[in-house]
Amino acid sequence: MEGTDPARADAEAPTQAQQTEKPTTKAPEVDKSAEAAPKEETWSDRMKAVGGLIAVIVGVVVVGLIAFAAILKDGSNASTIATGCAGVVATIVGAYFGVKMGNDRSKDAAKDQKAEAAKAQVFAAHLPPTEAEDILALAETAARRATKL
Repeated sequence: MEGTDPARADAEAPTQAQQTEKPTTKAPEVDKSAEAAPKEETWSDRMKAVGGLIAVIVGVVVVGLIAFAAILKDGSNASTIATGCAGVVATIVGAYFGVKMGNDRSKDAAKDQKAEAAKAQVFAAHLPPTEAEDILALAETAARRATKL
């Protein structure tokens, strides 16, 4: 065995620990760039919020001007006019904020649902093949029960 260096052959041979180690599966790296950069609001989204608020303000100002003009014309009915205007203003403002909060909550719920669906898909992708059918049947049953609530 000319030309073979025994010290070099020992360095290249796998050690006992390396031979008995089982290969480990490592979880794939998660791309955090999608989480780090929140979705930017579009111009139309900003205008919806500002436009709705402007509409409420204009509505309240118009009702106030009508009430002011009615009081100037006939001061004896001032309390009746003020009461009617307060009811209209409260209705306008309440409707605006009620609809706005409902829309915001719907967006949050849809976003949360997408996040949970993505997590479920990752869990499903890592199922052991021998247990996949049983677990998928359980998942279908749970999904049917959740939609019946």
